[in-house]
Amino acid sequence: MAGQLLPPPDLAPSLPEDATPEQGIRAWIDVMHACEQFLLAGLRREIGPDGDLPTAYRKWYAEQMEEHDRMILRLAKGLCRKGREHAS
Repeated sequence: MAGQLLPPPDLAPSLPEDATPEQGIRAWIDVMHACEQFLLAGLRREIGPDGDLPTAYRKWYAEQMEEHDRMILRLAKGLCRKGREHAS
């Protein structure tokens, strides 16, 4: 498991078989909240106790969106290229 970011499915926590949709949504919200807290803690660690957390978050988010846009552009170009190859 060294080097893996996610555990194998058999080690991942799961909801009970009889969980309601509301319980599943609540579990998802709890995970998202925990992720947000980790992100904010990491940013706080980078900027220190007196840093501007909202500004650090906006900068982080802008960087993430720029990378996302680059990834989507690469994906679109690859799909376009494959479409032209398939049409030939």
